[in-house]
Amino acid sequence: MKISVLINNYNYGRFLAACIDSVLAQDYPDFEIIVVDDGSTDNSRDVIASYGTRILAVLKENGGQASSFNAGFAASSGEIVCLLDADDTFLPRKLPITASLYQSHKADWVFDHVTTDENATIGTQISTTEIDKRESLRQGGFPSLPVPTSGLTFHRRILADILPMPTANDVVLSDNYLKFAAAYLGKGLIVETPLTFQRIHGANRYTNSDKAQQLRAKIMVATGVSLARRYEGMKAMGQKLAAGGLAKSDYRGGTLIAETRRCAEDGKFSLLHFAAQVALKRLAGKIR
Repeated sequence: MKISVLINNYNYGRFLAACIDSVLAQDYPDFEIIVVDDGSTDNSRDVIASYGTRILAVLKENGGQASSFNAGFAASSGEIVCLLDADDTFLPRKLPITASLYQSHKADWVFDHVTTDENATIGTQISTTEIDKRESLRQGGFPSLPVPTSGLTFHRRILADILPMPTANDVVLSDNYLKFAAAYLGKGLIVETPLTFQRIHGANRYTNSDKAQQLRAKIMVATGVSLARRYEGMKAMGQKLAAGGLAKSDYRGGTLIAETRRCAEDGKFSLLHFAAQVALKRLAGKIR
Protein backbone atom coordinates (compact mmCIF):
# COMPACT_ATOMS: atom_id res chain seq x y z
CA MET A 1 0.00 0.00 0.00
CA LYS A 2 1.79 3.09 -1.25
CA ILE A 3 1.50 6.28 0.82
CA SER A 4 1.83 9.82 -0.51
CA VAL A 5 2.76 12.54 1.98
CA LEU A 6 1.76 16.00 0.75
CA ILE A 7 3.71 18.75 2.51
CA ASN A 8 2.31 22.22 1.93
CA ASN A 9 4.74 25.07 2.52
CA TYR A 10 4.69 28.84 2.44
CA ASN A 11 7.64 30.70 3.94
CA TYR A 12 8.35 28.01 6.54
CA GLY A 13 11.90 27.38 5.37
CA ARG A 14 13.17 27.40 8.96
CA PHE A 15 10.94 24.41 9.80
CA LEU A 16 10.87 22.61 6.46
CA ALA A 17 13.94 20.38 6.85
CA ALA A 18 12.68 18.97 10.16
CA CYS A 19 9.33 18.30 8.54
CA ILE A 20 10.78 16.47 5.53
CA ASP A 21 13.28 14.55 7.67
CA SER A 22 10.48 13.26 9.92
CA VAL A 23 8.91 11.59 6.89
CA LEU A 24 12.15 10.29 5.40
CA ALA A 25 12.88 8.63 8.75
CA GLN A 26 9.67 6.58 8.66
CA ASP A 27 10.17 2.82 8.69
CA TYR A 28 7.81 2.04 5.83
CA PRO A 29 8.72 0.42 2.51
CA ASP A 30 6.65 2.36 -0.02
CA PHE A 31 6.03 6.09 0.28
CA GLU A 32 6.63 9.32 -1.61
CA ILE A 33 7.05 12.88 -0.38
CA ILE A 34 5.58 15.70 -2.41
CA VAL A 35 6.52 19.19 -1.25
CA VAL A 36 4.31 21.91 -2.66
CA ASP A 37 5.86 25.35 -2.27
CA ASP A 38 3.20 28.03 -2.58
CA GLY A 39 5.37 30.88 -3.86
CA SER A 40 7.65 31.26 -0.84
CA THR A 41 9.94 34.28 -0.65
CA ASP A 42 12.26 32.94 2.06
CA ASN A 43 14.87 30.16 1.71
CA SER A 44 12.27 27.40 1.29
CA ARG A 45 13.17 26.56 -2.28
CA ASP A 46 16.84 26.19 -1.41
CA VAL A 47 15.86 23.74 1.32
CA ILE A 48 13.67 21.82 -1.12
CA ALA A 49 16.43 21.68 -3.74
CA SER A 50 18.87 20.24 -1.19
CA TYR A 51 16.85 16.99 -1.04
CA GLY A 52 17.27 16.25 -4.73
CA THR A 53 15.37 13.22 -5.94
CA ARG A 54 14.39 12.07 -2.45
CA ILE A 55 11.32 14.26 -2.74
CA LEU A 56 9.09 15.48 -5.55
CA ALA A 57 8.95 19.27 -5.64
CA VAL A 58 5.94 21.17 -6.93
CA LEU A 59 6.85 24.86 -7.20
CA LYS A 60 3.94 27.19 -7.85
CA GLU A 61 2.85 30.79 -7.56
CA ASN A 62 1.14 31.80 -4.34
CA GLY A 63 -2.46 30.67 -4.37
CA GLY A 64 -3.25 29.57 -0.84
CA GLN A 65 -3.32 26.28 1.03
CA ALA A 66 -6.28 24.86 -0.86
CA SER A 67 -4.47 25.32 -4.16
CA SER A 68 -1.45 23.53 -2.65
CA PHE A 69 -3.63 20.54 -1.70
CA ASN A 70 -4.98 20.45 -5.24
CA ALA A 71 -1.52 20.62 -6.83
CA GLY A 72 0.00 18.05 -4.47
CA PHE A 73 -2.78 15.54 -4.98
CA ALA A 74 -2.55 15.91 -8.77
CA ALA A 75 1.17 15.01 -8.55
CA SER A 76 0.68 12.07 -6.17
CA SER A 77 0.21 8.38 -6.84
CA GLY A 78 -0.30 6.80 -3.40
CA GLU A 79 -3.31 4.74 -2.38
CA ILE A 80 -3.21 6.58 0.96
CA VAL A 81 -2.64 10.34 1.08
CA CYS A 82 -1.35 12.12 4.21
CA LEU A 83 -1.40 15.89 4.64
CA LEU A 84 1.37 17.66 6.53
CA ASP A 85 1.94 21.36 7.22
CA ALA A 86 5.57 22.35 6.73
CA ASP A 87 5.94 23.56 10.33
CA ASP A 88 4.80 20.21 11.77
CA THR A 89 6.36 16.72 11.85
CA PHE A 90 5.30 13.08 11.88
CA LEU A 91 6.20 11.04 14.93
CA PRO A 92 8.19 7.85 14.25
CA ARG A 93 6.00 4.93 13.09
CA LYS A 94 3.11 7.09 11.89
CA LEU A 95 3.16 5.66 8.36
CA PRO A 96 3.21 1.94 9.24
CA ILE A 97 0.55 2.46 11.91
CA THR A 98 -1.66 4.39 9.50
CA ALA A 99 -1.31 1.77 6.76
CA SER A 100 -2.17 -0.99 9.22
CA LEU A 101 -5.32 0.82 10.34
CA TYR A 102 -6.52 1.27 6.76
CA GLN A 103 -6.01 -2.41 6.07
CA SER A 104 -7.58 -3.72 9.29
CA HIS A 105 -10.60 -1.40 9.36
CA LYS A 106 -11.23 -0.89 5.62
CA ALA A 107 -11.42 2.81 6.43
CA ASP A 108 -12.09 5.60 3.95
CA TRP A 109 -10.20 8.10 6.09
CA VAL A 110 -8.07 8.07 9.25
CA PHE A 111 -7.54 11.23 11.32
CA ASP A 112 -5.05 11.18 14.20
CA HIS A 113 -4.82 13.56 17.11
CA VAL A 114 -1.71 15.72 17.38
CA THR A 115 0.59 16.59 20.26
CA THR A 116 2.41 19.86 20.97
CA ASP A 117 5.16 17.99 22.83
CA GLU A 118 8.18 18.00 20.51
CA ASN A 119 9.70 15.05 22.39
CA ALA A 120 6.58 12.88 22.28
CA THR A 121 6.74 9.26 21.14
CA ILE A 122 4.05 6.78 20.14
CA GLY A 123 3.24 4.17 22.75
CA THR A 124 2.63 0.50 22.11
CA GLN A 125 -1.14 0.77 22.51
CA ILE A 126 -2.96 2.58 19.71
CA SER A 127 -6.45 3.74 20.66
CA THR A 128 -9.01 4.34 17.89
CA THR A 129 -12.67 5.28 17.56
CA GLU A 130 -14.75 4.26 14.55
CA ILE A 131 -16.76 7.11 13.04
CA ASP A 132 -19.69 6.94 10.61
CA LYS A 133 -21.53 10.26 10.43
CA ARG A 134 -22.89 9.96 6.90
CA GLU A 135 -26.56 9.87 7.83
CA SER A 136 -26.18 12.58 10.48
CA LEU A 137 -24.53 14.91 7.95
CA ARG A 138 -27.35 14.34 5.48
CA GLN A 139 -29.72 15.46 8.23
CA GLY A 140 -27.77 18.68 8.76
CA GLY A 141 -25.68 17.53 11.72
CA PHE A 142 -22.07 18.45 12.45
CA PRO A 143 -19.42 15.78 13.05
CA SER A 144 -16.98 16.33 15.91
CA LEU A 145 -13.59 15.92 14.23
CA PRO A 146 -11.12 18.03 16.25
CA VAL A 147 -8.03 17.19 14.19
CA PRO A 148 -5.84 19.79 12.39
CA THR A 149 -4.50 19.47 8.86
CA SER A 150 -1.35 17.51 9.74
CA GLY A 151 -3.42 14.74 11.33
CA LEU A 152 -5.53 14.11 8.22
CA THR A 153 -5.09 11.07 5.95
CA PHE A 154 -7.43 9.83 3.25
CA HIS A 155 -7.88 6.83 1.01
CA ARG A 156 -7.32 8.03 -2.53
CA ARG A 157 -10.83 7.06 -3.66
CA ILE A 158 -12.32 9.49 -1.11
CA LEU A 159 -9.91 12.37 -1.70
CA ALA A 160 -10.53 12.09 -5.44
CA ASP A 161 -14.17 13.01 -4.72
CA ILE A 162 -13.11 16.03 -2.63
CA LEU A 163 -10.23 17.55 -4.59
CA PRO A 164 -9.79 19.82 -6.36
CA MET A 165 -11.35 22.02 -3.70
CA PRO A 166 -12.40 25.64 -4.28
CA THR A 167 -9.79 28.36 -3.89
CA ALA A 168 -10.18 32.07 -3.21
CA ASN A 169 -7.89 35.07 -2.97
CA ASP A 170 -9.53 36.67 0.06
CA VAL A 171 -10.08 33.69 2.35
CA VAL A 172 -8.97 30.06 2.36
CA LEU A 173 -11.23 27.14 3.09
CA SER A 174 -10.48 25.50 6.39
CA ASP A 175 -9.56 21.88 6.94
CA ASN A 176 -13.20 21.46 7.95
CA TYR A 177 -14.01 21.37 4.25
CA LEU A 178 -11.85 18.26 3.87
CA LYS A 179 -13.02 16.66 7.13
CA PHE A 180 -16.73 17.28 6.65
CA ALA A 181 -16.62 16.15 3.02
CA ALA A 182 -14.75 12.97 3.96
CA ALA A 183 -17.22 12.22 6.77
CA TYR A 184 -20.09 12.74 4.33
CA LEU A 185 -18.57 10.42 1.72
CA GLY A 186 -17.34 7.56 3.89
CA LYS A 187 -16.61 6.05 7.28
CA GLY A 188 -13.33 6.39 9.11
CA LEU A 189 -11.29 6.32 12.28
CA ILE A 190 -10.16 8.84 14.84
CA VAL A 191 -6.79 7.77 16.26
CA GLU A 192 -6.89 8.95 19.86
CA THR A 193 -3.16 8.27 20.23
CA PRO A 194 -1.22 11.26 18.79
CA LEU A 195 0.85 10.35 15.73
CA THR A 196 1.81 13.90 14.74
CA PHE A 197 3.62 16.85 16.32
CA GLN A 198 2.00 20.25 15.81
CA ARG A 199 4.40 23.15 16.26
CA ILE A 200 2.93 26.21 17.94
CA HIS A 201 4.87 29.37 17.18
CA GLY A 202 4.40 33.07 16.64
CA ALA A 203 3.71 32.76 12.92
CA ASN A 204 0.76 30.34 13.14
CA ARG A 205 -1.85 32.08 11.03
CA TYR A 206 -4.89 30.65 12.75
CA THR A 207 -3.69 29.64 16.20
CA ASN A 208 -2.10 32.89 17.36
CA SER A 209 -3.56 35.50 15.04
CA ASP A 210 -4.97 38.68 16.58
CA LYS A 211 -7.67 38.54 13.91
CA ALA A 212 -8.28 34.82 14.35
CA GLN A 213 -11.93 35.15 15.36
CA GLN A 214 -12.92 37.17 12.30
CA LEU A 215 -10.78 35.00 10.05
CA ARG A 216 -12.47 31.86 11.39
CA ALA A 217 -15.88 33.45 10.83
CA LYS A 218 -15.09 34.16 7.18
CA ILE A 219 -13.72 30.65 6.74
CA MET A 220 -16.92 29.19 8.23
CA VAL A 221 -19.01 31.09 5.69
CA ALA A 222 -16.81 30.08 2.76
CA THR A 223 -16.65 26.45 3.90
CA GLY A 224 -20.40 26.16 4.42
CA VAL A 225 -21.22 27.74 1.08
CA SER A 226 -18.71 25.58 -0.80
CA LEU A 227 -19.86 22.30 0.79
CA ALA A 228 -23.51 23.07 0.07
CA ARG A 229 -22.69 23.87 -3.53
CA ARG A 230 -20.53 20.79 -4.02
CA TYR A 231 -22.67 18.11 -2.33
CA GLU A 232 -26.45 18.04 -2.57
CA GLY A 233 -26.72 16.05 0.66
CA MET A 234 -24.74 18.68 2.60
CA LYS A 235 -26.98 21.62 1.78
CA ALA A 236 -28.58 21.81 5.25
CA MET A 237 -25.28 21.46 7.11
CA GLY A 238 -23.56 23.94 4.81
CA GLN A 239 -26.27 26.53 5.38
CA LYS A 240 -25.99 26.14 9.14
CA LEU A 241 -22.21 26.46 9.03
CA ALA A 242 -22.36 29.59 6.87
CA ALA A 243 -25.06 31.11 9.10
CA GLY A 244 -22.92 30.39 12.14
CA GLY A 245 -19.99 32.13 10.50
CA LEU A 246 -22.09 35.21 9.81
CA ALA A 247 -23.25 35.15 13.43
CA LYS A 248 -19.64 35.25 14.63
CA SER A 249 -18.55 37.90 12.16
CA ASP A 250 -18.60 41.68 12.26
CA TYR A 251 -20.81 42.00 9.17
CA ARG A 252 -23.30 44.81 9.70
CA GLY A 253 -26.37 46.26 7.97
CA GLY A 254 -26.16 46.24 4.20
CA THR A 255 -22.95 44.20 4.33
CA LEU A 256 -24.81 41.39 6.08
CA ILE A 257 -27.60 41.44 3.50
CA ALA A 258 -25.09 41.51 0.63
CA GLU A 259 -23.16 38.58 2.11
CA THR A 260 -26.36 36.55 2.55
CA ARG A 261 -27.34 37.21 -1.06
CA ARG A 262 -23.86 36.24 -2.23
CA CYS A 263 -24.20 32.92 -0.43
CA ALA A 264 -27.47 32.28 -2.27
CA GLU A 265 -26.52 33.61 -5.69
CA ASP A 266 -26.23 30.27 -7.49
CA GLY A 267 -29.76 29.21 -6.57
CA LYS A 268 -28.70 26.16 -4.57
CA PHE A 269 -29.44 27.89 -1.27
CA SER A 270 -32.88 28.73 0.01
CA LEU A 271 -32.34 32.44 0.61
CA LEU A 272 -35.36 32.66 2.88
CA HIS A 273 -34.22 29.73 5.03
CA PHE A 274 -30.65 31.00 5.17
CA ALA A 275 -31.63 34.58 6.00
CA ALA A 276 -34.02 33.35 8.69
CA GLN A 277 -31.19 31.53 10.47
CA VAL A 278 -29.05 34.65 10.35
CA ALA A 279 -31.95 36.78 11.60
CA LEU A 280 -32.40 34.47 14.60
CA LYS A 281 -28.71 34.83 15.42
CA ARG A 282 -29.04 38.60 15.24
CA LEU A 283 -32.08 38.59 17.52
CA ALA A 284 -30.06 36.61 20.02
CA GLY A 285 -27.57 39.47 20.03
CA LYS A 286 -24.76 37.55 18.38
CA ILE A 287 -24.48 39.98 15.48
CA ARG A 288 -24.53 43.69 16.19
